[in-house]
Amino acid sequence: MSCGKNLGWPLMRNNISRADLCAVSKLLSQDDPVLTHSTLVQAFEKEWSEWLGVRYSVFVNSGSSANLLAISALREISGLGEIIVPTLTWVSDIASVIQCDFEPVFVDINTRTLGMDTERVTQKISSKTKGVFLTHVLGYNALDQRLLDELEQRKILLVEDVCESYGATFRGQKLGTFGLMSNFSFYYAHHMSTIEGGMVSTNDPSLYDVLRMLRSHGMVREASSEDLRQSFYRRYPDLNPE
Repeated sequence: MSCGKNLGWPLMRNNISRADLCAVSKLLSQDDPVLTHSTLVQAFEKEWSEWLGVRYSVFVNSGSSANLLAISALREISGLGEIIVPTLTWVSDIASVIQCDFEPVFVDINTRTLGMDTERVTQKISSKTKGVFLTHVLGYNALDQRLLDELEQRKILLVEDVCESYGATFRGQKLGTFGLMSNFSFYYAHHMSTIEGGMVSTNDPSLYDVLRMLRSHGMVREASSEDLRQSFYRRYPDLNPE
């Protein structure tokens, strides 16, 4: 058999259906279609949250943007320091840590799960550690109970990158529901696609508002909390509230 022979098993094929294309065409055919932050985006965020099992989700333009938004929000609530990251991950995970002025601390993987080795994570935790940025690779679960217990005991925040593993579970609970935040990608080659797109999910209402504001370049009007908006208006009365 020739090594170059096509056996008829492509890695993937077009996963955008005719119904998807018709829905896009119908939206664009409206007299005045809303193309950003529309009610369709809000409906998707709500449905995604319900499917995942979290309270809040914020849709963005890519998984890489989801990574950057999550780490930017982490900086807002924790201040700067070190973030423990895996040696096997997507480049935007590491880039987001560096862009936000954190120091990445690399930990090698467990070859069974392709996720960070728990023993090595615990060895790397220091007084400077602000979070662990864990990646679930290629559909695998990278969590174990010992890691979760250690992070809870040491009050270390967990951010999950689930861009390649949504739908996978740990002890019957979906990945992306264990940490403070979780990131997802809807890139063309992933399990489900919006062609481009990403999501940040969380159960924390205050963090949700921070994420919404960061997504919109700091616009306070995007916060869902009226109390939070008013606090900014009082602190910065010289700025236009809109």
